[in-house]
Amino acid sequence: MQRIRPLNRSGLLALPLLLVLASGCKKEFDTPPVRTIPGGGVVTIAQLKALYFNQLTPVHFSDTAGAVNTVYGVVTADEQNGNLYKNLYIQDHTGAIAIRLLSSGGLYQGDSIRIYLPGTVLSPYNGLMQIDSVDVDNNVVKQATGVTITPRPTLISELTNANFGLGGPYQSMLVKLSGVQFAASDTGLTYADPVTQQTLNRTLEDCNGNTTIVRNSGYANFAGQNLPNGKGVFTGIASWFGSAAQLYIRNINEVQLNGPRCGESTCDPVATLSEDFSTVTNNIPVTLECWTNTFTEGSVAWRGKVADTDRSAEARISLGPASTMWLITPEIAFNGTQQLSFSSAKVNWVHDGLTVWVSTDFSGNVTAATWTQVTGASIAGQVDADGAWVNSGPVTLASFLPSGYSGNFVIAFKYQGDAANSTTYRVDNVQVN
Repeated sequence: MQRIRPLNRSGLLALPLLLVLASGCKKEFDTPPVRTIPGGGVVTIAQLKALYFNQLTPVHFSDTAGAVNTVYGVVTADEQNGNLYKNLYIQDHTGAIAIRLLSSGGLYQGDSIRIYLPGTVLSPYNGLMQIDSVDVDNNVVKQATGVTITPRPTLISELTNANFGLGGPYQSMLVKLSGVQFAASDTGLTYADPVTQQTLNRTLEDCNGNTTIVRNSGYANFAGQNLPNGKGVFTGIASWFGSAAQLYIRNINEVQLNGPRCGESTCDPVATLSEDFSTVTNNIPVTLECWTNTFTEGSVAWRGKVADTDRSAEARISLGPASTMWLITPEIAFNGTQQLSFSSAKVNWVHDGLTVWVSTDFSGNVTAATWTQVTGASIAGQVDADGAWVNSGPVTLASFLPSGYSGNFVIAFKYQGDAANSTTYRVDNVQVN
């Protein structure tokens, strides 16, 4: 007969203890703390800069600095392409400012950030206002990512104006310059020297002879690329050094200089048209390649209008003789389906002074051409608020051209006024496609 071994009572007694010990040794993971920085008084970038200008000495922020200790902004240029090192630029609705970091990395274009100011210093460096000694780990909290800032249209002549310098409204802003090119003496060069990693300046110019500097680091990932040889649009950061403006490229794809250089345009008919008047200068006659700006009565032509970030063409008269102004597009090759759209605005309405016309035989002389009025477009009028843009809506151009027409045409914005009929009119965003 098989003998049955009795159970070991000590083993049974130990089992609950082992279970308790096993349960007590279960790993509990710590929950990481939510990263926060102290709250406090918030200022805009413009208000922050004013702290320096109120005393003209560096502002050292500390934990006991008082009510001002926070500023918000969106990163408009970072270090990723190597053109900037331990430097950023941020912008809000009131302005922009340079940020000097204690260590590289951690913040990127499109980051909406809060900067806790204690431990930092507000002061200019060679004329460029900056927040210095910013510790990304201790002074910065990201609020969002992927935020887009629209570049501010500007001109080289505005960047080089003395008012742009320390305290100027454009300093450190993300800007867009249209109708610019690199100087002919530079077009055979590279942006910088990637071999010796030397930082170099290149000259950007417009068709009126105004110039400014584009400064490029030898560490930039585009340093060894050849400068483009055409004219077009340049987007970058408007910085400052010493007594002059200098531009920084934040993305090489934003250097779109591939059109005919100044004076080289042949004014051949175009298939489509898009004009936002981003190159006009305030109160200066509009001069656009292949456009005609003239008058058939009086002595005043269409002039540029700059209102904050918006640029447009403006027809305005003062007390004086009657005026008839014509702003005429380049020749457009008709394909049978094109539509016209534009925006218009008025100021101090007393009459409807703006009309739109089309011609198939304009060759430079307004009075010698045949004109057909374009109807059906919405144009700013008496009921619209001053300065409010009114979209024309799409207007089918075939209705105003000869049946079966297959040639070229131009569109004219015609303004008529006098001392009694002096409504100011503006035109923008002219599109034909």
